[in-house]
Amino acid sequence: MHDLRDALLSPSPKGPPELTMLEGAALDQQDVRECVARGEFEELRGAAFYNRTSIVSERYCNLGDGVDSLEGYLHSLWHIYYQLSRHTSHETSDHDRLVLDILRIQGLGPLTRPVSGLYGIDIARTVKGTLWNDLPFLVTDMTDFWINNCASMSGVQRLDFASFLAKLASARISKDGMCQIALVLFRSTFEDGRDLRTTEKPDDEDTHRSISSLDIAHLLPAACVWIKEASHNLIQLSDVSWNDCPSTIGQGGRMFIESELGKRSPTGFTPWRWMYWLKRLHEIQEEAKEANEKRLDEYATGAIDLMVSNVKERNSEILRAYQNGGDVLHQDKHLLCLKRGSPMKNVNVN
Repeated sequence: MHDLRDALLSPSPKGPPELTMLEGAALDQQDVRECVARGEFEELRGAAFYNRTSIVSERYCNLGDGVDSLEGYLHSLWHIYYQLSRHTSHETSDHDRLVLDILRIQGLGPLTRPVSGLYGIDIARTVKGTLWNDLPFLVTDMTDFWINNCASMSGVQRLDFASFLAKLASARISKDGMCQIALVLFRSTFEDGRDLRTTEKPDDEDTHRSISSLDIAHLLPAACVWIKEASHNLIQLSDVSWNDCPSTIGQGGRMFIESELGKRSPTGFTPWRWMYWLKRLHEIQEEAKEANEKRLDEYATGAIDLMVSNVKERNSEILRAYQNGGDVLHQDKHLLCLKRGSPMKNVNVN
């Protein structure tokens, strides 16, 4: 009774708690993890794509349930795809199929039903958008999964999950909202002042590891797969200084804020911030060469080539920002690749 009273009197009133209860959500997530441990990936995908979506659609359209009572099923749906994506190789068709599932789910909506009166229809609108067009809670849940779990993942899992997010972002779902996760990742990788590598231990899963203990070596592969899969999106958002995200996500890291480029830049995606990431990749490339870190050198080199090639291909506003940026930018050796007339490389994205 107290739960119901608190739910109804909260700033965003909800109905009686059901699957959204913390206990139910915790049990559901534990069941999913156990299925993953048993290797039941196809069964899990079927539960998400068919079972969870059907329950939501049936209960809203035919049973008349309030949309707030279905929120728990949505969180369960996205949690399943989170687990599947981090345990499926990003280089396989199975991984791409997970991305296609999300796009197909988006195509199921909008959910509607007749009103109790004589005219009109009700549309399933949540506080995070319309079912299924807006994929409510997908971006916020995936952002939380990344922030809360990227440090404890193994290197392989981190790369696979980052690739899944970047592939979704490349499809521009949720009005580019998925790209906010790139801001979080790039801030951690390029803007927070990390060492290249401080340990030779394998990058295995470690539930006790925190984000502060990660080196560039832990994060660079994930950042580079974002550049590989969603470079054009990141350029477009930088061109328009996109910042449609919470301030804690859009803010820059310490090194960026204190830099010449950071002093010119607001929060979110901007031409200045994009140039700072390019500059940091050059610096990481140089450091990796000196340390004989061949794999990190390859990651940085590939990302640099993609960024420069794509920004010139699109004749991006980033190039105008560089051209009008004054001598400080023009004399930076790491940004000379943006100079008009500098050669473009043929980029192999495989």
